[in-house]
Amino acid sequence: MKTLDRVVLVVAAAFVVVLSAVVLASVAGPGFPNGFAMDFFGAVSEHKLVTAAVGILMALVVLYLISAALRSEDEPTPIVVNTALGDVRISMSAIEAIVRRAARQVSGIREVDAQATGDSEGIAVSTKIQVYPDVSIPEVCERLENELSTAFTAMVGLPVKSVHTIVRGVAHERSKPRA
Repeated sequence: MKTLDRVVLVVAAAFVVVLSAVVLASVAGPGFPNGFAMDFFGAVSEHKLVTAAVGILMALVVLYLISAALRSEDEPTPIVVNTALGDVRISMSAIEAIVRRAARQVSGIREVDAQATGDSEGIAVSTKIQVYPDVSIPEVCERLENELSTAFTAMVGLPVKSVHTIVRGVAHERSKPRA
C-alpha cells in the first residue's frame, strides 16, 4: 500500500469516526450529547455549500479507496521450487538480480537490463546488453547464455528455457573489458 493510500485511509477513517459519534450522540436522548448533535445538524443545514463540498470530497475519497482496494499489484507470480522439506518461492526480482549478477561475470558486457518469466519447469530470460567495443557480439551472447544456464542450475535448481538478448549498443569508451 502506498503512503498516499495510507494517509487517505487514516483521514477517511477519522472523519467516519467523528461522524459516527455525532450520529450516536443524536440518539442518546436529552442532555449534552443530544444538544451537541442537534447543534451540529443545525450548522450543517445552515451551511449547505460547505456541506455539499465536504460530501463531494468524502465521495471522492471513498471512490479512491475503493480503487486502491481493487488495484492489483504488478508483482508477477513467483516461481515455486519443490524441495524435500517444502516449497521455495523465488520472486521475479530475485531471478532478475541473478541474471544481472551472472551477466557481470561475462567479459565484454558493460551494462545489462533483465526481465525474467518462468515457472517450476524453467526460466525464460530477456536481456538488453551494452557491450564493449572490439568484442565479438555472437561470442559474448553465447557466453552470456552459458553463464545464465550455469547460474540458474546452481542457484535455483531450474533450467533456462530460453535467453533472448538484444544488444542495445556498443560502449563509447575505449575501456578494456574484463578478462
